[in-house]
Amino acid sequence: MQRLVSIVLVFIAYVSTAALAGIDVPLSPPKGVKLNDLIPLASWDKQFKITDGKDRGRIVPLTLHRDKAKEGQWNLVFGDYAGIRMHNDSRHGLVMDRLDLLKSRSYIVYEPSLPILTPDITSGGTVRRESSFKMFDIETEKLKRTGRVMHVVKQVSPSRFDTPAGPIDGYFIEIDHRMDMQFAQLDMTLGLGCRLDDGPVFGSGHYTLTKLGIFTATKTAAAALAKVNNTSLHQDP
Repeated sequence: MQRLVSIVLVFIAYVSTAALAGIDVPLSPPKGVKLNDLIPLASWDKQFKITDGKDRGRIVPLTLHRDKAKEGQWNLVFGDYAGIRMHNDSRHGLVMDRLDLLKSRSYIVYEPSLPILTPDITSGGTVRRESSFKMFDIETEKLKRTGRVMHVVKQVSPSRFDTPAGPIDGYFIEIDHRMDMQFAQLDMTLGLGCRLDDGPVFGSGHYTLTKLGIFTATKTAAAALAKVNNTSLHQDP
């Protein structure tokens, strides 16, 4: 279970607390900033460096590409850790349909699909979304576990991120993510740093896993843009 939690954490912390040194104190809430300004749905080919956690120092590719087999779907992949299938909904915003946990050979399906970043993300109010999930074995399709998830976007603030690519001005999104499973509960404090019109440049997280209501374990992870690539984002034809 701890290995599964680590994979989920590293990926979602990309898609936290200010665990990465160098995040400035947030300024006033943003005005006139829309969701597609922070997370533009265009092809990404970026390199991130893991700055905190088990694989610290590793360079990992972060890519986003249109799913050619499913109209309106996009595939976001973080190295050999995990992948997300998502789409943009005019009413619900950025919605996650499926999470693939590549190293654990499992995948999660959300029923209904889970809105993770809504159109009113910069309204200044807390946004809560809930869903059920089922986890399956990738090879056998066998059901492994079920549960519920609560996803809360707490705040969006202008910030500066100290990354391996240098200081980057952008916006810091604070998120609480909770997964309730049989005999276990996972609480994550997540953060996502985005540069306007360029998407993610930083992510970090802290989790607490509680088993049987008694045993707990904690872990942190963080990753940031390794280098600036002016061609990392481009519109698909």
